[in-house]
Amino acid sequence: MTPKEVPCTAAMAHLLAEQGYWRKAAAMYRALIAQHPERGDLRSALQHLEQRQAERQAPTRRDVALLLREWSDELRANNKQRSGGKKTC
Repeated sequence: MTPKEVPCTAAMAHLLAEQGYWRKAAAMYRALIAQHPERGDLRSALQHLEQRQAERQAPTRRDVALLLREWSDELRANNKQRSGGKKTC
């Protein structure tokens, strides 16, 4: 099975949602609802997911800059450690 051949199941949609792939999970839930319109659990899961997406706050430029700075510092420390230097906190 290739990565693009992901099975379209409620369990897979739930797993995608838990891993943060909310758009993919929502699309999978919609496809499942189209196939099984009688399943209220799928509708409920999609509604819950869409509510989580709506409540999610977008990161600010400052948040992104701080995150990039942290990653950059970690990369430098990792490179220094690999080259024989000690890692600093």
